[in-house]
Amino acid sequence: MPKCKYCGENITKFDKEICPCCGAKKPLAGNGCETTDITESIKTIAPDDEARINFKPKKKIINGLLCMFLGVFGLDSLYLGYKTRFLVRLIVNAILYICLVLVFYFTNQNSAPLFIFLLPFAIIFTVYFVIGIVLLLLKNKKDSNGAFLQ
Repeated sequence: MPKCKYCGENITKFDKEICPCCGAKKPLAGNGCETTDITESIKTIAPDDEARINFKPKKKIINGLLCMFLGVFGLDSLYLGYKTRFLVRLIVNAILYICLVLVFYFTNQNSAPLFIFLLPFAIIFTVYFVIGIVLLLLKNKKDSNGAFLQ
């Protein structure tokens, strides 16, 4: 980007007549083609950064299997690094399980207690099993760092 010859601020090449920062007239005169490289303003990760060294890409197959078998507990979200999503799913699934247990308890009072407690879990498990299969088929799933799953 060109710089104003009066105040030194970065301006666009379209600000030929008046500097938007200091209001000076003809801020580009004498500075015609001098521009700063755009990469100077972008912070990149150095090869020796700890974040880059410790980064391990997540696997799509592990995410799908975690959702299929442990999705009830939200462990697939925890694997991808979404901690708040993990907690929200855990709480929502617990509330849903308790509501389903109460519904089955009050509608089937003569049923075995094992049926009342296992059927709601089986329903929620089946839903997450299907979601896990869908996650295995997705191509553009990202983790919390924004990296695509491999």
